[in-house]
Amino acid sequence: MVVLLPRPREARQRENTIALINIVLLMLIFFLIAGTLTPPLDKDVELISTVVAAPAEPPEALFITAEGDIRWQGRSTTVSDFLAGRRASSEEPVRIAADRSLLADKLIDILGELRAQGAERVVVVTERTTN
Repeated sequence: MVVLLPRPREARQRENTIALINIVLLMLIFFLIAGTLTPPLDKDVELISTVVAAPAEPPEALFITAEGDIRWQGRSTTVSDFLAGRRASSEEPVRIAADRSLLADKLIDILGELRAQGAERVVVVTERTTN
């Protein structure tokens, strides 16, 4: 008489998720340290559109609304207060993010005021379009 014994089932190997968790944690720490945190764009400003623009990170900019209100870091300000409280060195350009509905005359007046109060370089931040 031949007795057939069932094959022993192979023990199912447990997946080692500790290594995966460690890698994800290390990646998270790396990106937190290596990444730059920038302030969010002002929600009341719809940026000027351009077809050709160099890609760049969102700047810490002086925002100008369609009504001509000047905002910096989410608060209303004046050109003189902005230049006095600015952290960057005078060599760094002043970045302006103006609303596309802002009248050109008002933008030119604000740019002139910046130049008159000592801003050597002024850059206008725009939004790149696909047209």
